[in-house]
Amino acid sequence: MALVPAGEVDRVKEHLRRFASGFTPGQKAVTVIGVLAVLLGAVFFMNFASRPSYAPLFTGLQPTDAGSITQHLAADKVPYELANGGTTVLVPANQVDQQRLALAQAGLPTSGPVGLSLLDKVGITTSQFTQQADYQRALQGQLEQTIDAIHGVSGSIVDLAMPTQSAFAVTPPNPTGASVVVDLAPGASLTPGEVQAIVHLVASSVPDLAPGEVTVADNQGDLLSGPGVQNAVSGQQSQTSAEDQLVASKVSSLLDGVLGTGNADVQVNSVLDFSKTTTTTHALQTTPAGTPITVPTQSTSSSQSLSGASSAAGGVLGTGVPALNATGPVTYTKKSSSASTAVGTIDTTTHQAPGSVTRESVAVLVNSKALKGMGPGAVKTLQSEVAAAAGINPARGDVLSFSAIPFSSAASAAAAKAAAAAAAADKRSQLFAMARDGLLVLAVLVVLFLLWRSSKRASVNRAPVVLPRPMSSFQPVPEAAALAAAATSQVPAVNLGSLGRGGEIRKDVADFIDSQPEDVAALLRNWMNEEQRSGTPKAAG
Repeated sequence: MALVPAGEVDRVKEHLRRFASGFTPGQKAVTVIGVLAVLLGAVFFMNFASRPSYAPLFTGLQPTDAGSITQHLAADKVPYELANGGTTVLVPANQVDQQRLALAQAGLPTSGPVGLSLLDKVGITTSQFTQQADYQRALQGQLEQTIDAIHGVSGSIVDLAMPTQSAFAVTPPNPTGASVVVDLAPGASLTPGEVQAIVHLVASSVPDLAPGEVTVADNQGDLLSGPGVQNAVSGQQSQTSAEDQLVASKVSSLLDGVLGTGNADVQVNSVLDFSKTTTTTHALQTTPAGTPITVPTQSTSSSQSLSGASSAAGGVLGTGVPALNATGPVTYTKKSSSASTAVGTIDTTTHQAPGSVTRESVAVLVNSKALKGMGPGAVKTLQSEVAAAAGINPARGDVLSFSAIPFSSAASAAAAKAAAAAAAADKRSQLFAMARDGLLVLAVLVVLFLLWRSSKRASVNRAPVVLPRPMSSFQPVPEAAALAAAATSQVPAVNLGSLGRGGEIRKDVADFIDSQPEDVAALLRNWMNEEQRSGTPKAAG
């Protein structure tokens, strides 16, 4: 049993044929072109939307590993792309984790930064030399994985020069060294702080490795850090530039709020002291009145006394000193005392951090046109405000140069002209976009209007008509009479008597029936309904 009656299918086909017959050749061409454009746009959009986004699966691969990995991906029917001369394999982003697990299960890649997991395969019978080599490879791979985690680094290679440790060596071994080559992402660069971070990461991970023995270079061959390279110079320049920008931004913000944007130019030149200074001060501990504070620590006292008769004359033989000749009793007494005190002292040690400002020079130029109407003391007031904002200290030799001169209007005029041109270009682009959208909408409306007009014209040309027949055989109903009267002027008169069983239908009537089958069917249904109501059979003519 058919799901759709055959009559309905024919009816749909007939509707489509009649709908298509209402189009002119130009309208048909426009419709076909529009349909093809929509289909091509849909196909292009589907291809663009269905294109997967690729992400790196592995980077820095050896040719053998890259060949094995691509062969494995092709066997699994996984799309891939090669980059960086075949050392990087890209796969769809949603399959990166799954493919890494699958390749790890297959033992790929066989080389590269394997990390300390390499030591899991060391056996008991491995020689000491092999163990040392495996340890060095594992340490290099672990460091590469750590460096690759830094933003802007897409890959790295670490080589360690570790001397052989021997207990029987008479001379001390050569110092441990390391070299690092970083592969930077396109457009990325490393700051001095990031370079020093790489140096200290490597130095702190390798025994007996000093930071000065680590060499860092990028994939362009530029030396970023290494023995003999003054790494501190770049850091000092960066700190000095940051100090200049900080002071200049403070002064510019102050002047822009008073004079307006573009009416002041500020230049700062700072001198910073990067020497490490340690100062030790030794002073006495005093009271608030300034008297030194003392504490008694030890005291002694002694007393001697002597009494007796007078002695005989005496003296030193051979001297010119007359002899003493004392008579009478003699009494001798001696007393002495001593005390020790401790004085309080203070020892102060001061460590001065490098990078302190020792001198600062600030040059300020303001537009004299912006000072009009501010009064005669405006320049002096602005100068004092700028000195306070910049932190000018005359005691350390700071210099502030403040001048008011008329600024050239050429730069501002050029900037205004460029801004106006950019605004006009933006406006033109917006108008172009609006015009493009309007033309698209207008084209769609024109196509719809042409379709509606052709359909309307076809419906007007297909006015409902009825075929005339002899009126003597039946009494027509009012509806049939009205239809017949309305269609008399559109259908050529036909003598139904000539349409006998053996007669042939005229060509124009046959064309009419073929072109308007629904109207003919409606007419026949009216005839049948009329015959049923009248009870008399329709005359054959």
